[in-house]
Amino acid sequence: MNRWYVGMVHELGHALGLPDSSYTDGTPMSASFYNYPNTHFSQAQKDRILNGRYGAFLS
Repeated sequence: MNRWYVGMVHELGHALGLPDSSYTDGTPMSASFYNYPNTHFSQAQKDRILNGRYGAFLS
């Protein structure tokens, strides 16, 4: 079940403008999503989401 949860988070990250990570960096946008729940968005990814197309809606 965890794989489904973090898979949705990964795809939501794409919907909010985040690309796949090119290396395993501890975020849901990399292969680290297999370590859920020990994965998190980096501050740079959070900033990119909030400064992106839907940032006004989310803040």
